Amino acid sequence: MNVIALISAFLTWPRRLVLGLLLFLAIFIAGFVIGKRNIQQAWNAERLHQQAESLQQSLQAAQIQTQQERINQKISTDYETQKSMLARRPPVLRGGALSLCIPPSNAAGPMPAMAEFSPSADAGPANAVPDPARNAGAISCDQLARDATDTTLMVLSFQRWYAEQAKAQATAQTVVPEP
Repeated sequence: MNVIALISAFLTWPRRLVLGLLLFLAIFIAGFVIGKRNIQQAWNAERLHQQAESLQQSLQAAQIQTQQERINQKISTDYETQKSMLARRPPVLRGGALSLCIPPSNAAGPMPAMAEFSPSADAGPANAVPDPARNAGAISCDQLARDATDTTLMVLSFQRWYAEQAKAQATAQTVVPEP
C-alpha cells in the first residue's frame, strides 16, 4: 500500500522534476562506478609497484648472499691451500745460530723458572687457580711455530674476508636506492 501511495505521489510531480531527478541519479551512479573503478585501478597499480620493488629487493638480497658465499668459499679455499703449503714446508726456526725458542736449562740463572715467595708474603696464594698448561708439559718450539703460522694465516684470511665483504657491502649500498 505504501508503494502505491509513493508511485501515485511520484506521478503527481511535474515531469521535468522527475526527469531531472532520474538524470541526477544516473549521473551520480555513473560517477560512483567510474570513481570506484579508478580507485581500484590505482590500488592495483600501487600493489603491483610494491610487489615489483619487493621482488627487486629479494633479487638483490639473493645476489648479495651469493656474492658473500662466493667470497667465503674463496677465502676458505685459499686459507686451506696456504695452510697445506705451509704444513709441507720445513720449519724455519731451527738450523742457525739464532733460534726463537730457548731450550730449557736446569742451570740457575738470574731469573728462576718458578717465582719464589718473599718471606713477608704468605706461602700459599689466597685464591689458588690451577694452571693446566704448566701441568700439561712444555710445548715444543715446532708446535709454537705451527700455532703462530696458523694464527697469522687466520688473521690474514680474516682481514681479506672483511675487506672483500666491506667492498661488496659498499657496492650493494650504492646500487640499492634509498626510499
